[in-house]
Amino acid sequence: MEYYGLTDIGLYRDKNEDSYMMLTNAYGDLLVLICDGIGGANAGEVASSEIIKYFSSVYESSGPFSDLIMAKEYIIHHMGIANRRVFELSKENPAYKGMGTTVTGLFHTSHGVLSINVGDSRVYGFADNKLFRLTTDHTLVNEMIANGQISFEESFNHPKKHHLVRAIGVWDSVDVDVHKVKDMDYYLACTDGLHGYVEADDLVKIIYREDLSVKERAQKLMDLALLKGGYDNITLVLVKH
Repeated sequence: MEYYGLTDIGLYRDKNEDSYMMLTNAYGDLLVLICDGIGGANAGEVASSEIIKYFSSVYESSGPFSDLIMAKEYIIHHMGIANRRVFELSKENPAYKGMGTTVTGLFHTSHGVLSINVGDSRVYGFADNKLFRLTTDHTLVNEMIANGQISFEESFNHPKKHHLVRAIGVWDSVDVDVHKVKDMDYYLACTDGLHGYVEADDLVKIIYREDLSVKERAQKLMDLALLKGGYDNITLVLVKH
């Protein structure tokens, strides 16, 4: 297993509100988390960094996990604690009111791989020169599509296409998507600074370039997101299975 992550402020933002981590415990289980902060002033940056700070403090001493069910329960339990920490901070400090963050990532264990998601950052899988989307965006437009209120095509230009219906820290509890995913050649976790601007076909082309290392593939993805405009903070972690 190889992995590499990087983040960039982009070309138009004043600060980077994304945070990420890639940590292994003593048993070789890799936890990847990416957060895209939301909220005014410094609040988004605070929310995203708090999640990473919390998991960084507890994860390395975790395990062993007897199966994927135990691994899933670990993520849900600690995500609940982390959510509460951000929620309480937002109540204690007026400058943090309404802050929150997306969280997406992978839990790569000896028993299999879990995808993790709250919000609209994403995890993709790549196998047989194809891209597979492994997470569902928790957005208002996705709910509207599911309810038949708008079409998939109409969602692209909808005024509330970035409106989240789930996020970490906004409410006192959170429902986290944690699902077993199939073995893939590569996994990519990223914020919408990447997936919002780079086409799926371009992702596949870069991932399957045989002349590039994992680090070089990740850097090429970042370069392309910047070339496409760099309108948002960009964070990604690429994992070779």
